[in-house]
Amino acid sequence: MGEKIGRFHCFYVKIRGFSTKETEEILERNSEVWNLCKRSGHIGGTQSAPATIVQPLKGCAGKVTSACGPKIHEFVFDNSGILSEKCCEQLLNAGRECHDSDTNSILSEGEFSKEEREETLARHSEVWNLCKRSGHIGGTQPVPTPTVQPLKGCAGKVISACGPKVYAFVFDKSGVLSEKCCELLLNAGRQCHDSETNSILSEGEFSAEEKKEIMKRHNQVWNLCKKNGHIDIENTVF
Repeated sequence: MGEKIGRFHCFYVKIRGFSTKETEEILERNSEVWNLCKRSGHIGGTQSAPATIVQPLKGCAGKVTSACGPKIHEFVFDNSGILSEKCCEQLLNAGRECHDSDTNSILSEGEFSKEEREETLARHSEVWNLCKRSGHIGGTQPVPTPTVQPLKGCAGKVISACGPKVYAFVFDKSGVLSEKCCELLLNAGRQCHDSETNSILSEGEFSAEEKKEIMKRHNQVWNLCKKNGHIDIENTVF
């Protein structure tokens, strides 16, 4: 089919009556439209060629705990301003390469404007520099060591762009999860999902009522992903 279209494309130019100069210009545009379509899949408009997903560096997953990872994500992508001494320590110990890799991977997974990318990368550098200089950002209360360790083999099953969204749904009552994030959550398995939530609960001081609400949302995110394949505001009830 592509070969037939290609032949017709050349034939269309040949059969029309044009001057030598017009023919040269038309043939030049003829080649240009072919090459642009072949390279980008479109010409003009707002549609863009699919972005290449940047995979996080191997060995980085799990270096920052499930309690600190979302806080770093919130600082870089949501302009939230608090990071404990423990979280800063984990970020710095993970290394600048892992920090760069995680941010670049998330940027490659979403649609960000040029301005948003510049702001994100500025905060990306800022969180690193503030942690290196001060050892914390905002409050100084360190995160207690978890008494329940996450299951081995679970780290990295939910990518760096989706982990904070699952966390936000369960712990912060945020109500949006994409099909991709739901798929990653379900593929990680119920045991990993339970392990991550129980580990975070063991790191902080939660009242009995808070734990009950968190476990309700913990079950809800799993069930909604399994039922609908995604979660948006309309199908979320807190």
